[in-house]
Amino acid sequence: MPMLPLQDPEELEMGSFWAEMATRKHKVTGVSQFQRLASIAKLVLVLPHSNADAERVFSVVGLNKTKTTNSLALDGTLSSIMTIKMAGLEPCFKWEPSSTLIKASKTATSQYNKAHKS
Repeated sequence: MPMLPLQDPEELEMGSFWAEMATRKHKVTGVSQFQRLASIAKLVLVLPHSNADAERVFSVVGLNKTKTTNSLALDGTLSSIMTIKMAGLEPCFKWEPSSTLIKASKTATSQYNKAHKS
């Protein structure tokens, strides 16, 4: 890979700049010059610069785990609700289950009702 001349970081995209720093080698020894610094920079650059995502998650949990639905387990139903909502899928009222899913649901409901009939 051809070496880019060292430029002002403002002129380069940050990813390209740090990729260049990671591959830059000393002209005489051939040893990587900035490998550790580039690795640290890559770690720092992927850190979120705000807590908006975390706040959004707390908001969704608060809207779904209310006094009336307090029995939702964090590792069960609430987790499933959160996964679907955070996936950014279309609204649930627009979702159309497949005929196979409807048939399987009806079968499972019927079997459950038969097993738990008093």
